[in-house]
Amino acid sequence: MKPAVWLAAAGAALALVPSALAAENTDWLSYGHDNQLTNAVPSVALTTKSAPRLARTWISKLDGAGYASPLAAVVDGKEMLYAFTENGSVYALAASTGTIVWQRELGAVTTADCGPWGITSTGVIDPDRNTLYVANADGRLYGLDLTTGNDVAGFPRTIVRRTDFEYVWGGLRIANGRLYVPVASYCDAGPASDFPDGRLFEIPLDNPDALAEWEPVAGPGNLGGVWGWGGVSVDPATGTIFTGIGNSHVWSDACSCYVDNAPYGNQVVALTPDLSSVLDHDEPVLPTTEDDDFGASPLLFRPSGCPPLAAMNNKIGALYLWNRTKLSAGPLVPPIPLSDGIAAFVGAPSWSEARQTFFDAQAVLFGPNGRLGNGVKAFVVDPGCKFRLLWSALTGEGNQATPTVAGDVVLATGGETGGFFALSALNGRRLWQYPTIGSTVATMITVGGMAFGADTEGWVYGFRAQPAPARRKPLPPTPWILLG
Repeated sequence: MKPAVWLAAAGAALALVPSALAAENTDWLSYGHDNQLTNAVPSVALTTKSAPRLARTWISKLDGAGYASPLAAVVDGKEMLYAFTENGSVYALAASTGTIVWQRELGAVTTADCGPWGITSTGVIDPDRNTLYVANADGRLYGLDLTTGNDVAGFPRTIVRRTDFEYVWGGLRIANGRLYVPVASYCDAGPASDFPDGRLFEIPLDNPDALAEWEPVAGPGNLGGVWGWGGVSVDPATGTIFTGIGNSHVWSDACSCYVDNAPYGNQVVALTPDLSSVLDHDEPVLPTTEDDDFGASPLLFRPSGCPPLAAMNNKIGALYLWNRTKLSAGPLVPPIPLSDGIAAFVGAPSWSEARQTFFDAQAVLFGPNGRLGNGVKAFVVDPGCKFRLLWSALTGEGNQATPTVAGDVVLATGGETGGFFALSALNGRRLWQYPTIGSTVATMITVGGMAFGADTEGWVYGFRAQPAPARRKPLPPTPWILLG
């Protein structure tokens, strides 16, 4: 195992977290920020007035493409940023300067059908154990010390054995004293007689050897991957686990064909925290397309006047919403059409409790002459649990990251066309944009009043709003009188 690589003089580049920003969010421990995947935090530094003054304060080059969301935590009094690459590397950077503090090279896997892979899954930080958990393409789950990048006791451990076909795609999550690890595949490739198997692991952090496994589609080689970028979401009151399941590959004598919806394929499911029982599930009616399963994770939220809700994108381009206490009753409202399925609709909506508004990216926008591209749509929840389109904003094309909400500012990505954007959460007005070197698929985060993002060319960016220009003092009245 390669030791962590320390960069010379990196320690000197670390800055203490400014006390003036104590009110700012200072950690981003998992995909979606919290276990409900709201992807939202309050902010006093990022506002509709300050966002137009965002400027790049640093840029750092990593060894591969960034598809996973960066993470952040305060370690030894210093704000640290953690980033992951498709070359199988994990980096710790000083959030204030972008200086690389340590790097772990975990290695990449080149598959026969789907090309090279490293780390696509967003890791998860356990601040109490000072540990960053990461799933790599080599099939192992790593536990890395936040300060040094070295292995912690009991890790790494192998969780995926068919590394030529199976892969941890979705984000890791800690809840109920357990670490949840979703398994899918690289691209549904594999022998026709033995396709990859989707699974969900729960690993008790006090006793990692006592891990348990849930298989969404029973039997070997039947798919049922857990694909969502967020992995699973967790009900804050009950600890119930929610996730979306990809299509199955199961032979049916009824049609003499393979079906996509054998239990629990193409469904939303709720499970007990130990994954021993399925509490509820739903298989909504989906149109017949080539790729119509759920490749996303459900947002859990509760607008005023609504029951507890779960909202999840489907690859066809529609957003589904359920009363999460009654999944089997079916969607609460008809599916909301947002995207066109040209690029799989695999992101997730975010939720602003303060504005009672959710935001979804990769929505298709149209103008008088037809399709304009992809962007963000915002829906406000009115009394009576009614959903109303509030605004739309064009940001780019192709797969786009989950929007990040910082107070009244929405941070979005351009997707295939690259770029970062700041939009007004109130009306969608573009406040700021920044062109990137590569495409932007990874979700942006914000900590300590700064915003961070990554692109597919291996660059990580740090932004901060610059001070407002000082107001000029009015000149004293002139003693002269203008004649004529």
